[in-house]
Amino acid sequence: MSQCRVEVVASTVEDVLAAAQGGADRVEFCVHLDSGGLTPGRSLSRAAFDVAKEHGLVFRVLVRPREGDFVYTKSEQTATVREAEALMEMGVDKVVTGGLQVDGMPDVALVQALDKAIGLDHVVFHRAIDEVSPLMEGAQRLLDLGVRTVLSSGGMSRAVEGKEAIAQLVQVGLEVVAGAGVQPAHVADLAGAGVEAVHASCRVLSPGHMAGRLFAAERKVVDAGLVSALVSAVHGV
Repeated sequence: MSQCRVEVVASTVEDVLAAAQGGADRVEFCVHLDSGGLTPGRSLSRAAFDVAKEHGLVFRVLVRPREGDFVYTKSEQTATVREAEALMEMGVDKVVTGGLQVDGMPDVALVQALDKAIGLDHVVFHRAIDEVSPLMEGAQRLLDLGVRTVLSSGGMSRAVEGKEAIAQLVQVGLEVVAGAGVQPAHVADLAGAGVEAVHASCRVLSPGHMAGRLFAAERKVVDAGLVSALVSAVHGV
């Protein structure tokens, strides 16, 4: 049986329950997936964390203060670190966060502040790494700073397309959570690259509880059947 884990992107308590029902190992909790994910409200995170804990799911939270690029102001950096501290006090497994400098390399000051505040064992550097070019230079910067885990697509729009780069990240000593368009058919290639986990949204369109007049009622929710299919693919590797 593969050692690769299944991480599902959850935005609501109901998403967490669906992830658990489908057999996921953990969730990454965030909101506003259309922008790549943003930090969820603390009360919502607490409610989802409690449910995850009840169902034996490891719980991670995305800390990203706004949409757009990953070059943050001092106030945004401070808010990121404070949010990370609060989430660790809550008891979450890790925070998924990161930032870039204007030169396109990983933000040294932010990583050092996170290290001082919560320790880098509790940090997953998120897909900002995929904006870095050359990717491996950015990876070495993270390793030199003490980061050991990244969420990455290997710098491609879909993780399966970046499997060679992902394998390189693994080879230099990073633990890689592979995310971006991951489907069950991609699991064998990604597991072969040595990833620690596959990260997927496993979502279907929900029509909503009532028709919207001014606002769209449709939304995407985690589907336990899609989670189960991904879990089965991982177990079959």
